[in-house]
Amino acid sequence: MNMKITSILTGILLATAAFLMAQALSPNKRPDLSASPSRPRSDDVGTSSTEACDPQTIAKAVKGYTCVVKAKGGSVAWRVEAVISTESRTFRVMKDLKSGLYVSDDMGKHSHEFAVKQNLCDSPDYSNHRGNLTSVSWRLPSGYPRSLNGKNGFPNHDSDFVILEDDGIRQVIPGISSKYFVSSSEAGKPADYISYGFDGEFGGIDAGCNGNGMASLRCVAQ
Repeated sequence: MNMKITSILTGILLATAAFLMAQALSPNKRPDLSASPSRPRSDDVGTSSTEACDPQTIAKAVKGYTCVVKAKGGSVAWRVEAVISTESRTFRVMKDLKSGLYVSDDMGKHSHEFAVKQNLCDSPDYSNHRGNLTSVSWRLPSGYPRSLNGKNGFPNHDSDFVILEDDGIRQVIPGISSKYFVSSSEAGKPADYISYGFDGEFGGIDAGCNGNGMASLRCVAQ
């Protein structure tokens, strides 16, 4: 009798062990511990498209980090497209994933005339600012107001700075709110030397915003 009970118990134990072994080895049943909220999956690291953009976070983000802003036309995703670290500083290139526009790191203060004359957006002296990205064509961003689309010799479509403002650039770029930015768009007569510039604090585009050479320069590419 005792031997019979022992045999039954042994059979149950062996069956249980076999079941547990099958569960452990099954690829469809194995729990994905890496997908827990506190431990993101390895293929999601740096590419979370649901996280809200924060300039302070972006200032430390790795290449591939993606975030979303609530912009005028809805949600727009931005991605850190390149990170170049040197002894003096770290450069980051951002990409507006809606428009496809790349935005370089800050290249310092330059007048419209100097940026155009020296072709700074293609200068090898600023290759780090452009993330060493050579597969795209860099240029000085256009910046005429939307009200001038198709007028005064401007193309009948939005300028680069209008597009970037609509897509929430001021919620993305660290330190942008305290600066004006040079554009390629000349305001024209009566003062041919005046160009339009982008106001990083309020998002406006105005003639004379180039700050007499004291405005910052960021190039764009597509």
